[in-house]
Amino acid sequence: MSYPVTKSLYCSTSSFVGTTFGNLSEGVAPPLTNTTWGWNVGTNTPPNYCEMNRGIEVSRTSTQWKAAPTQSIPNQSAGGSGAGNCWIAGPFYGEFTPGIWNTKMVVKAVTNAATHTGRFLYRIWTSPTGSGENAALVTTSFISSSIVTVNSTTVPTLSSASFSLPQINLKNEYILFQTYWDIRTAAGNNSADNDFVLGTGSLIQTSPFVTSKTRFITQINDDF
Repeated sequence: MSYPVTKSLYCSTSSFVGTTFGNLSEGVAPPLTNTTWGWNVGTNTPPNYCEMNRGIEVSRTSTQWKAAPTQSIPNQSAGGSGAGNCWIAGPFYGEFTPGIWNTKMVVKAVTNAATHTGRFLYRIWTSPTGSGENAALVTTSFISSSIVTVNSTTVPTLSSASFSLPQINLKNEYILFQTYWDIRTAAGNNSADNDFVLGTGSLIQTSPFVTSKTRFITQINDDF
């Protein structure tokens, strides 16, 4: 087996090939990009939760806003939007050792900076395919990020989370981060929003990963 290596998976500006999921790029951060997609929180009051629609800013009037986070699976058309609800990376062949993972996500108001607070929620899955089919849930509960205040169209806001995961064994499989926004206090304007800012600040840092020796044996056999 190889030496354990902690991976940095950056939120990419592109979707994962052939899907509507957000692509996690290993070790390569995209240039600083202020997107126009995330959530129009408006004056919606808590409790109010909504899944990510990758590439779309979810309207404040969308029926995707719920009083509790939905127990949905990885979906390439969240709420019928035609957009994915997960970030995805892989395929991996080996194991993520038990330990601490960290997420950092940056958001910024785009249309209106009316002050509001919220946080990210995540559920983590593995799947044998990049489409997310037959996904298996890794986390038994929702993972919560820090609660942050979004109140500027010029100054980005960083929300982070640190959490422990069990050993994750993958055999040419993928890992998916299902992503939600949780409104904690309402904004005072219907056009208040928070959209993703991609670059060095939006990423997932894994526990150490050990590449399986079986992968190298398979590669050698294939060469002959």
